[in-house]
Amino acid sequence: MPPQSPVPAAPAVEASSPRTAAFAARLKTLRTDHRNVALPGLIAAYLGVALLLVSPAVLSPWHLLWTLPLMGILQYRIVISGHEAVHQTLVWPRALNEALGVFGQALVGVNFAAYRIQHMDHHKVRTRADDPDGHIYGWVVEAAPGARRLAVLLFGTFVEIVIKIYQKGTGGIGNKDTHSATVSSAKRRHTLYVIGAQLSLIAICWATTGWFWGYLVMWIAPLFIVAVFLNRCRIVVEHGLAQLIAQRLPGGFQEFGGLRIPTVDIVPHPVEGWLFAPFRFNYHCCHHLFMAVPHYNLPALRDLLREHQYSGYHEVHGSYLQALVRCIQDDTTASPAAPAQSS
Repeated sequence: MPPQSPVPAAPAVEASSPRTAAFAARLKTLRTDHRNVALPGLIAAYLGVALLLVSPAVLSPWHLLWTLPLMGILQYRIVISGHEAVHQTLVWPRALNEALGVFGQALVGVNFAAYRIQHMDHHKVRTRADDPDGHIYGWVVEAAPGARRLAVLLFGTFVEIVIKIYQKGTGGIGNKDTHSATVSSAKRRHTLYVIGAQLSLIAICWATTGWFWGYLVMWIAPLFIVAVFLNRCRIVVEHGLAQLIAQRLPGGFQEFGGLRIPTVDIVPHPVEGWLFAPFRFNYHCCHHLFMAVPHYNLPALRDLLREHQYSGYHEVHGSYLQALVRCIQDDTTASPAAPAQSS
């Protein structure tokens, strides 16, 4: 069966068309609607992590069969909360946003200051080759479809982890940009926070499990096996599948907006959305088009873009798993240097 076609590309519109007064007013409302929607769920995630960390003190080792996958899911939510904090849309006021961003990312081994720089670069680039996240999805969709692409998806996780440690754990960015003294100081400070958080987790896991290697079982294993892999699958769908779709469309990458790397919205079942896309991450095309809109307003932004047939907006219906299978089987092979604007 040929791969499912995406929602047709929105027709090109005049520069003033989507910028009508009504569109601009509604967009401004969505951007400036500051509510702490994420805070209750984030508090619950941290409480869940705390309970799971101390659970070995009262539960038998057999309970690790369910506590470790659950730990990975909660870690994944903390990982994704860092993305919202980078865009200063996680919580308000801003000081609380920054504090939760730094704290949460230190727990999962991420230097928040370095992550912010690296992620803003991700939003600026026009080709996969220039994307600091390009190694996650690019190597998958550039491999031959079928078994080889699946193998890259699975085993490339280990390479991704090494790159992540450099990009986001040590304060390295993965590019040659020169940053201000203030940013460099923040990167060094946040590296110390990462080290302190990991040493604290080592002590807690040792105390609750009685094993000096308890940290590897209770924290590192679910983080690398569950959280990183969930994030990897999501990115492969939202950016990798978009690359494959773009190369099939008549207008190529231009139909995704031209001045950015392609991405798509996914419309999954709510349960799957909860698992793969915390903080409404499935509205990823909406986010790349207007990244200042808070996550809880992305569904309304989607409706606005569809209403105005906004050029560059794309969505794919069906589950993340269906989209992932489609990505693996699609007989198109992506090019790392494909321009974001067609010639």
